Amino acid sequence: MTVHLVAGQNTPLPSRVLRFRAVDATPIDVSALIVDGDPRTLSSDHFVFYNQPRAAGVELDPDGTIGLRLDGVDPAAAAVLCVVSVDSASPGGPATLCRQGLSVTLTDENGYPLVVFDVPLVGSEAAAICLEIYRRGTEWKVRAVGQGYDGGLAELITRHGVEVDEPAPAGVEQIPAVPGPAGIPLDPAHSFERAWMILEDAARSAASFRSSREYAQARLDDELSASVADPSTRNSPAVVEAQAAAQERSDALVAEAQRKFDGETTQLADELRAIDPLLPRSLATFESAAWTNPVPSSAAADGLRLGELSAPDLGELRVPFCVHYPPGRPLWVVGDPAEAAPVVAALAVRTLVASPGMAPRLAVIDLSGSLRTLTEPLGAVLDSPVVTSASDVTARLTALSESVDLAEMAARSGIRDSIPEPRLVILGDFPHGYGAEDAARIVHLADHGPAVGTSLIIVGDSAGAASDPGVAVLERIAQQIPASGILTVSDPWTGNDWILTPDRLPDHPLHRASVLDSLTGQ
Repeated sequence: MTVHLVAGQNTPLPSRVLRFRAVDATPIDVSALIVDGDPRTLSSDHFVFYNQPRAAGVELDPDGTIGLRLDGVDPAAAAVLCVVSVDSASPGGPATLCRQGLSVTLTDENGYPLVVFDVPLVGSEAAAICLEIYRRGTEWKVRAVGQGYDGGLAELITRHGVEVDEPAPAGVEQIPAVPGPAGIPLDPAHSFERAWMILEDAARSAASFRSSREYAQARLDDELSASVADPSTRNSPAVVEAQAAAQERSDALVAEAQRKFDGETTQLADELRAIDPLLPRSLATFESAAWTNPVPSSAAADGLRLGELSAPDLGELRVPFCVHYPPGRPLWVVGDPAEAAPVVAALAVRTLVASPGMAPRLAVIDLSGSLRTLTEPLGAVLDSPVVTSASDVTARLTALSESVDLAEMAARSGIRDSIPEPRLVILGDFPHGYGAEDAARIVHLADHGPAVGTSLIIVGDSAGAASDPGVAVLERIAQQIPASGILTVSDPWTGNDWILTPDRLPDHPLHRASVLDSLTGQ
């Protein structure tokens, strides 16, 4: 079956003999980089292109396709990156790849298409990493990447350790390499994608492990049933031996599945440890050097870390759960506001640092005072006094809605200077103390705010959902996060359930103060 991938998705490869081909509306070249786990090209001999058409296991054919024999790839390689770039030899040809129309296919040795990926481009890219064919344990998988480079092939290969005669374009920032399993270079604009890839790998590994266990149990049940099907031999020594042998085979299958799963999860854990210090603060753990020793950066992040996902039957496996920044829907911390405060604080500080160089703006409604431990240290970033009285809630929500509407009008008119800096709005104690029309105003903020940089965090319970249509809408569209207790999240690849444990601001007073101080001092 042909698998149609979107950027970030991966799938196992059933064949070790492959062919990569690309089609675009403009003349293109294809090439390949054989990389280690950083990912850096193993050597200059491991860059396959028109002047050097072959390396171990990888060959550029005259028809403009790349053949791969994965068993022949250098054992030191962690991945093969399949690359497309504009044809520099085409006279008068376009300087960039076609924004729509670049499609790549990976076929098996018989020409059957295994993977199809329509590469999403902005329109300014002159080269792109399309597919990453990478090792995962003893198997090979393919991931749709779709990372473009405005500086063309020279910039792309320079970032992966290949020395070129012409320097990379001026202003191209070298991205730090990431130790561990292969992947795209880690930069703030693609950090969410990297974290999401790890979650996908974990989800597929977990699904495979569970499937193997279920198969072993089903096979054991069938063999045990068959062993006692004949009443005349049901209690014979031969049946006892057959049942013992069946149990032994089942145990061996489970042990092999466990061994493979343990190896894959160890690799994922190593990758997470390697990238955590290099992630932007909005995606890093609070123990990361990104927080304890922050390095100034002007690059905006593309994601927010909400917490960790785990499952009771998967042992110590923990993977980060992240959402895009700016989030396209509200984050709703469900539960008692007092219990929710450390969770809200963690979300708030990560949101406020996601756009370095911009003055963070914070608006808060806190009727119970449960968020005071957050708002008092962050007084410098409040754009208005905290609303502490129910009588002021409607006026504040109306003002916020009008501000969003004006910003939206300015954006449509192209008046960029009139668009405010990103703003985070925290609505505490919801829906208690809010007026009859306030939920509708919040829905309006949720619908129109993200386009102009306004993010929402709702704090409270959803008790009013049954009687208030506005609360019901918010409950449906929001990403819910538990203040305490258990909330399950289904991954989008296998549909399996995971337990979400939200991050909290550090408990230790000095560590917590350090996190908050780094925010106000940025």
